[in-house]
Amino acid sequence: MSVMHNPLHPGELVRDALFNETELHTVEEAAKRLKVERTTLSRLLNGHSGISAEMAYKLSLLLNTSCEMWMNIQRDYELWKVRKKCKKLHIAKLESSHQTGTN
Repeated sequence: MSVMHNPLHPGELVRDALFNETELHTVEEAAKRLKVERTTLSRLLNGHSGISAEMAYKLSLLLNTSCEMWMNIQRDYELWKVRKKCKKLHIAKLESSHQTGTN
């Protein structure tokens, strides 16, 4: 498994999909099409929030993509952040009783 270095925030990918690949030109216009508040979409596009399951569903309908694609992008980004944050944590693995031969 390869680990991505400094991935884009999911909102940047949403911005690209909405404004570079469609006829949409403004956040307000996109928000209306997605049936969300302009501030909700703006927060996502500016990296202040992530892609919720509901937003993933709405994006999939508007952009003819899958919900899973958007959720996977969000998941991968969150895991990257956690790995970066917790890189130096030393958490000892638990041993199962099957491995040690004890009950």
